Amino acid sequence: MMARLSFCTALAAIATLAAAQTTPLTGRHTDLPRWCGKPYQPALPNYDPGGQVVPPAPLPSDALFIQVVPRHSIYVSSEEKGEFVIDAQISRYCGTPLTDGVSIGESLKFEIKEDASRTVLVKDEVAVNSTRNVYNFDLGLLQPRLDPYSITFTTEVDHGDQRLTATSQLYFLPAKTNGSMVKIDNLNGGMLMANEASDFHFQPILPFGFYTSCSGYLTSKTNVSLYKDMGFTAINPVCALPDEDVGSTLFDWLDELNMPYQYDMRNSFYNLTSVAAQVPLIKDRSSLLSWYTADEPDGWQYSFNSSTAVYEYLKRVDPYHPTGLVLNCANYYFDEYSVGTDYIMEDAYPIGINATFSKWGTACNATYGDCGCDNCVGALHDVSDRLDMLKRYQTWLGRPQKPLWTVAQAFSGEGYWSRDPTPNEAWAMNLLGFNHGAKAVMNWQFPASETLNEANSAMAKVFTAIPVSGFLLDGQPTPVQVVGHEMLDVAYWKCGGQVMVAMVNQDYNDSVAVVRLQLPWPVKRIVSQPWGKVSFQVHEGRLELEGITGVATSVVILDVDAGVKAVSKSDRHVKMRVGSDTPPALNRDRQQQVYT
Repeated sequence: MMARLSFCTALAAIATLAAAQTTPLTGRHTDLPRWCGKPYQPALPNYDPGGQVVPPAPLPSDALFIQVVPRHSIYVSSEEKGEFVIDAQISRYCGTPLTDGVSIGESLKFEIKEDASRTVLVKDEVAVNSTRNVYNFDLGLLQPRLDPYSITFTTEVDHGDQRLTATSQLYFLPAKTNGSMVKIDNLNGGMLMANEASDFHFQPILPFGFYTSCSGYLTSKTNVSLYKDMGFTAINPVCALPDEDVGSTLFDWLDELNMPYQYDMRNSFYNLTSVAAQVPLIKDRSSLLSWYTADEPDGWQYSFNSSTAVYEYLKRVDPYHPTGLVLNCANYYFDEYSVGTDYIMEDAYPIGINATFSKWGTACNATYGDCGCDNCVGALHDVSDRLDMLKRYQTWLGRPQKPLWTVAQAFSGEGYWSRDPTPNEAWAMNLLGFNHGAKAVMNWQFPASETLNEANSAMAKVFTAIPVSGFLLDGQPTPVQVVGHEMLDVAYWKCGGQVMVAMVNQDYNDSVAVVRLQLPWPVKRIVSQPWGKVSFQVHEGRLELEGITGVATSVVILDVDAGVKAVSKSDRHVKMRVGSDTPPALNRDRQQQVYT
């Protein structure tokens, strides 16, 4: 997050930035101070900034849309088996139109081959209109190398009259014996890290921490150690080598303490000469988690090729680590800005804003103004809405979903944010992130107030540890609509015979309503309540609560009878009724196969 600029300062910055990049700034009226493509100062013209992702036009008939990705973003030579994830969905927006002879549930025979050698990696069947299908293959069929392998999925339908293909890339790398290796789980969105501390075995990691200035708090190893002791599992130092005063000492400390970090290139990512000088100093360090390139490139309207160029460069020189960036805008050239990253971060900061009128003396709307949170309403659900939007955009664009991270608000000021979040609001925003698919929380910025430091510390210690982290990283949340209590945001994760339910009350008022939740499986008992003080009980196979305080958060883990279906398992959007014994209705528009 960076402050907006005054008119004269903004014009100077625009000129400097444009000169540093290979193509002009994006959008319209690039000579004006803008944010997310929109002018934000008085007397400037009002116009459509452009760049919006919109739903694609529906196809005239159903199509079979096949996507294939490696389960992990990289495999290494110390591993024996790899996996592919295949979706074979019926879609009205993407794919190949189906003939009348193909039906839902029908099995299609397919092959996955390595393109150059034509080696068959997988030969199997996949059901029409199924998703999250996982297939093993033998890594010994390939030789480890730094360049990716191109692979092609092929199937034939309607007795061979239709031939369908899908392509992807597979990284199979020589295993490292120094530094770190990090992979993304493309099925569930989490990360796995291997370094000397794990004896170079990949271990799951749920990043939970802060961005932190290098010029203050991080000048002391004692402070770095205290930060880790607070339960944080990741950090983003806002500095870079080789030209920072802190030098390499900070990164030595992070390695010694095994504190994973995003390496921040926000001030140099568009200068590949500078990036090339930094990478050798960092890429073989043991605590490097990922490369953080662009900070709000959509807000600053950086050229599209600036983030894609550094992304492609990093993939060539260091395929062992993923790349991330944070997007600030609600809908400004998402397609172009999200190409150059392996995971997408969002930083909607809704607490304490005036969502309709800015400090610049202008209105804020879809085409004008900057109120600190683009197209927000100033509510907790701005965070979950933004995550849902980013998932929706990727679906509309026909892409495999990239993992999402949330950058949470732990600050105030700059004329946009009149107050800090309360601890309850901080917990609510973080948990809303997890409920809506985020796989990490990175707060801006540390040190925050003592109360917010302590609040995030308490949450980090619970959510990065088993059992909570296991549910978050080994699956995807299933949303639960609370009929009659729409301010209650609920999701669940299933693992074997257990279910974790997470609940956020976005209402600032207390409620005495009785809420009865019927999951797709009968609940046998409450195993534990790792987080929160909401009082739950089990009654006739359902989870119940009576009364909930404003902005409460809670997590409960349940034993369920996984062999009995209370509601169709294919239903991905279960309804919860308040004060009613009526079984939940099925939402037929959200059917999806569940991987457990």
